[in-house]
Amino acid sequence: METGSEVQAHINTLHQAVWELAAIATALGGAGPTDPGQRRAAEDVLVETGLMVPSADGPQPCTGLIEVTGGNPIGVASQASTAILQSAAVLSGAKMWTTQDDAAIVAQGRASAQGARPFKMFGLPMMAGLGEVMSGPSPVMLDVGVGVAALAVAYCEAFPTLRVVGIDVFPRALELARTTVDQAGMTGRIELRHQDVADLEDLDTFCLGWLPAPFVPRPALEIGLPRMVAALIPGGWIMVGHGKFDENGRSNALTRFQTVAFGGTAINNSEAEELLRGAGLELVATLPTPQGAPAITVGRRPRTV
Repeated sequence: METGSEVQAHINTLHQAVWELAAIATALGGAGPTDPGQRRAAEDVLVETGLMVPSADGPQPCTGLIEVTGGNPIGVASQASTAILQSAAVLSGAKMWTTQDDAAIVAQGRASAQGARPFKMFGLPMMAGLGEVMSGPSPVMLDVGVGVAALAVAYCEAFPTLRVVGIDVFPRALELARTTVDQAGMTGRIELRHQDVADLEDLDTFCLGWLPAPFVPRPALEIGLPRMVAALIPGGWIMVGHGKFDENGRSNALTRFQTVAFGGTAINNSEAEELLRGAGLELVATLPTPQGAPAITVGRRPRTV
């Protein structure tokens, strides 16, 4: 950008984008209680952007939006509101993700819950032997950084016999998680612990472990990963979620900023793969994920140890 008018045009575009995200969250139900007039005005924005289409019953999601949401728009709405609420928290001086207000934490959890359905459809078939265990009588999953437990609930809904142990170091997140679990009727299937992954002591227990690097400080990740491996059953898998770092310098810089802003670990595909191999896992690979989703690197504990 060489001129002031170019800079101003870019800033104006960003201003508009923020309000378009707010309109998505408002129209699709991710912004909490909303005045009917606000909601209709937000729907008009989505009509103009092509995300909704007019109908006799009022604006309706376009075909592509229905496809993306799977008929449940809350996840997309939560993604939109999360971006706004988290950036506002950074500007307010938040240093860790749980120093945000409850609305931002809940929105983040709802957004993350979208990962269960595509995992079952696309990720699971690429993880040798895991499908049989997950459909068996007593699979157990470890959810590190359980947050508000929205992801844990989504996995239990996707796998009817699954139990989840969710750990987190933040008491306020666990309070919100208990409410989520109670409302979902999952108290018998989801165990919540106030625990750091670096202090994990379970052995030969879990068929699947989830580790979200952007929410885990590097020291805890490096100490906790070997403990997670020991906590897996032989043949069990670990999934590490992390940022996508490719040839898009702007996207890379934003991803790193988002991760560092809340005290997490910014790693790319090769770094994640190196961590998993260093922890003794086999069949290490970074799975393909759609645009907008985090990168997922997986590895299996050898069947014979």
